[in-house]
Amino acid sequence: MSKKSLVLAAIAAAAALVGGAAHADTLDPVFVTPSSGSFSDVVLGSFTLTQASDVTGSVFAATSIDFGAGFTLPLQSVSFSFAGLNGVTDLDASAGGFSYKNLAAGTYQLLASGSLGGSGFGNIAVLSTTVNAVAAAVPEPSTYALMLAGIGALGFIARRRRA
Repeated sequence: MSKKSLVLAAIAAAAALVGGAAHADTLDPVFVTPSSGSFSDVVLGSFTLTQASDVTGSVFAATSIDFGAGFTLPLQSVSFSFAGLNGVTDLDASAGGFSYKNLAAGTYQLLASGSLGGSGFGNIAVLSTTVNAVAAAVPEPSTYALMLAGIGALGFIARRRRA
């Protein structure tokens, strides 16, 4: 086996370890009607991770509702003070986005807090959320051991053929 083939096999094995599955969701819109003009810890929805993943996403508010036939209802603007998971450190500095590294497998609820303002209709907000999850590249130790054993075997065979 040539050195070039050995290097290509090692690169392919490393690429297989690093690659992760991606998953994207848009959660159903949530209608918020706060009585005081602000809302706190409103549940936007939940998502489930089947393995450790890096999760990012954003929360945004609709500016109007279109009922068709030329009738559109303008909504108040929303200023977010928080969007993310309760009790987990958010790596995104903006209030309308969230970013988490290496979340464990499990089910998580997304929360949002903020206030309404502007000249739109009543105290109504329509919030929508997108969630992107990418499997974190954390291979098991046995995977590394098997990969190293395979590369060692390829090296042993290449050395024997040369002799």
